[in-house]
Amino acid sequence: MKDETFVAAPTAVTVDPYAPLIRFAHEVQAGKGIDYRQFDAAVVRKINLFVLQENFDFEGLEEALDRILQELSAIKRIFAHPIIRLKDTGAILPVESVRVVNNTTIVHASSHSELWGNLSEEGLTPRKLLTVQSEDQYTIYENQAFVYAIDSILQFVGRNMRALTDMLYADGNMQFNLLERLNHLEYFLAIGKLHIGYARNYDQYRTAADRCLDKLFFINRVIRARLGSPLYQKCKKHKGNLPLKKTTIFRMHKDYHRIYLLLKWFADETLQDEAPTVPYADAEEGYGLYLSMLTVFAAGHFNFTFREEKMDFYNLRQLADFAGWTLAVESLQTEKGHALQLSIVKDRLYRILLLSNESRDVLPIVEDADEVLTVSQTAESGKLCLSIHDVESFRRIQQILLRGMIYADTKRTTCPFCGEELSPAVNNGKTVWECASCRTVIGESVCPESGIPYAETHIKQHQPTALGASSNRRDELLYDRYVESQMHFRHITPLSDAGKILCPHCGKVHEKTARS
Repeated sequence: MKDETFVAAPTAVTVDPYAPLIRFAHEVQAGKGIDYRQFDAAVVRKINLFVLQENFDFEGLEEALDRILQELSAIKRIFAHPIIRLKDTGAILPVESVRVVNNTTIVHASSHSELWGNLSEEGLTPRKLLTVQSEDQYTIYENQAFVYAIDSILQFVGRNMRALTDMLYADGNMQFNLLERLNHLEYFLAIGKLHIGYARNYDQYRTAADRCLDKLFFINRVIRARLGSPLYQKCKKHKGNLPLKKTTIFRMHKDYHRIYLLLKWFADETLQDEAPTVPYADAEEGYGLYLSMLTVFAAGHFNFTFREEKMDFYNLRQLADFAGWTLAVESLQTEKGHALQLSIVKDRLYRILLLSNESRDVLPIVEDADEVLTVSQTAESGKLCLSIHDVESFRRIQQILLRGMIYADTKRTTCPFCGEELSPAVNNGKTVWECASCRTVIGESVCPESGIPYAETHIKQHQPTALGASSNRRDELLYDRYVESQMHFRHITPLSDAGKILCPHCGKVHEKTARS
């Protein structure tokens, strides 16, 4: 029988989500540009700035999950009673620790006087003796194959849990309350437009996603509860790209045979799934266009009015105005990636750079920026997640714009959130500025550790619910999102789990803030 190579569990066929954006950008460029009104109409009719993963194979996913569920009993039994081999090794130990004494021990002691403790007429009293120690050997080939199967299952489960959880989170976001006043007024208009693309490719899959997610959580819980076993801990360091061979243990042992069949099924399914997929266009080009379009969309739904100038997304240079603020959006091409510059002017200039990949190293204007933010298509530490698959992406840009508007304003007479009048007030002995219309409160504080001043915002008479530890695995996966959205993206500083303002310089909660 020909050996096969270990392969991870099958995955769904994917397509390039940026291909429609690239086609649209080429059409716009060929037509000498479009204005904001035409672009806004195109978001509804032609392009989507939020989509779910297309061609997600729910049928194939559920088949794979049912196959894994069939073998869970065998997996649990192998974890509890794995096949091991005993390895005997010689060791020189103190007499009180010796358990096995044989002829080899006597011969060794007679020829090694340095191990004697005392020699008298009554005989020899040894201090140390050569003995035999038996050690459990877990790292046989079949156990390494078993651990590879476990890691493949966990990787498969984790990847799909994240994808399906994102889908259900987006589904919850789409079911908004029109009477709720904490969000920006234009938020409901924006989310309605994004809903059109969402509705095209997901509504019919909601039930299947929920059912698959329950199975994924169950498999993940059963396996992760056993990862502390000696079998997994010993073999995870030794597994590698081994050939899949039908050994005697794989043939004769019932549970190990089922693991072998599972690994072979993974390999066969992966080979079957090697159908032609829609190739991705230039990923950097598509993502750069997405950032430009999403920023224009987010600004246009945050009260900014774009001037009646034609825009070309390959060379974006647009101006927008709102209540005394002027926003300039400019795309910058670099050798290594895409960059977007947001310049906000009122009483002073505040410049923000959004950088993709490694473009930070080749931009000379980085040093002139007030903020430099590295963006990513996935949630990564230290990066801003702006993804076509994340419905909150446009709100993160609006949050950045709000922060830039506040730092560009020194007079504090106009609310940057709604455009109404701000009134000074005293809170905890400090001057703050409040908006009676949208309840936005703007304060100023100084980091006691670094001495750097910073602005902060919150919503008057709104106290976020403290997020405690949850036993619900779905909530755990979305925990960071819940923390992020506690104040409906109207805060310009990070928030703690309890909804308290964190200092952007030291990351701590300072007691005497404008909000306390």
